[in-house]
Amino acid sequence: MQEQKPINWMSFLGDVFKCSLSAFGGPEAHYGVFSSVLVDQRKYLSEPELTEMIGVYALVPGPSSTQTITAIGYHVGGPVLAFLTFLVWAFPAILMMGLFGVFFERVISNASWMPLIRFLPAVAIGFIFYAAIRLTHKVVKVRKDVLLYIVMLILALLLVGLSMWVVPILLLSGGLLVLYPHLKDRQRSEVKIRPKWFILVVIVGLALLNEGLRTWVSAPWVTLYTSFYRYGYSVIGGGQIVIPLMIQDLVQTQSLISLSDFLSGYAIDQAIPGPLFSFAAFVSSRSFASTGYAFLLGMVGGLSIFLPGILFVYLMFPLWTSVRKIPVMRHFLSGVTITAASLILMTAITQAIELPVDFLTYAIVIISTGLLLTRKVPAPAIVMAAAILGYLF
Repeated sequence: MQEQKPINWMSFLGDVFKCSLSAFGGPEAHYGVFSSVLVDQRKYLSEPELTEMIGVYALVPGPSSTQTITAIGYHVGGPVLAFLTFLVWAFPAILMMGLFGVFFERVISNASWMPLIRFLPAVAIGFIFYAAIRLTHKVVKVRKDVLLYIVMLILALLLVGLSMWVVPILLLSGGLLVLYPHLKDRQRSEVKIRPKWFILVVIVGLALLNEGLRTWVSAPWVTLYTSFYRYGYSVIGGGQIVIPLMIQDLVQTQSLISLSDFLSGYAIDQAIPGPLFSFAAFVSSRSFASTGYAFLLGMVGGLSIFLPGILFVYLMFPLWTSVRKIPVMRHFLSGVTITAASLILMTAITQAIELPVDFLTYAIVIISTGLLLTRKVPAPAIVMAAAILGYLF
């Protein structure tokens, strides 16, 4: 791990806030923002370290990009800065989506803001391509790396749509394939691994307690808290995976929100920068919009869905820092990072295919990617320019 210089926390959190306002789209687009702002511009960590974090947090439940940037905060300044990083990254989106839920009727009756987001999906895909190119350049070094990268890319294109378990399986498989030839290495390691098992106990204990609360207490805030905490530890892969769970539970089973409002809110969430899990704040506040505490419940739902994922950061980060010092495990992490880079390219390809067939839209994808690769244009400036372009056209 590269040696860390003392870093001003306020400066770092200011950069995290820039990421929060620039990160449209899903986790893969967020990784492009992290790479541009936190690696290229500010050098808080190296590209391989970022790629390893992406791979590690893609293996555990929770919002992967939120876990990754929280882990960066841990890497830079320890557990307290990690928590502050999470708040600065996620709370703006949670706040905005909670307010959208409260004032939903006014929002959908005024569509004047829609042109501003016309080209934002194209910019988000530009960020994904940028992340894929940068990470691939850093982790694919020799011929066998190229072979593994291509194989995993093809498998991802064919299989990822089938199950949320495909991504972690591919990541583990990539790591094991690179590790296998080195299992006979006899190099001894003095590194002692001491996982913080009490954090895992807390995660499981809260899950069991919540299941009891759902049975014993019928208060609306309890229903919201327990539902969203369950989503937080039940999904691997981020916001897109949790949507079907919400529809089945909150729309069809509990009837807390109509399907029409749910889908409209999800469309709004795509236009809001930051983590997609912030959608929980909209669902919570909209479900209880007729009460006097809708906004408060929006904050409860918005924060509770992140809780298990953030606890996993505190479990996994110390484990990662220890494991990556073991010589033989570096091979495993190398395979994980190569696979992670191929999965990001897969996402860029599949998302680009789903864009409207429009010359200007595809031109914005290419231009955004090119500008990011020059490292001369800040990510927020690219997002702002795309919003202005959408308004003008």
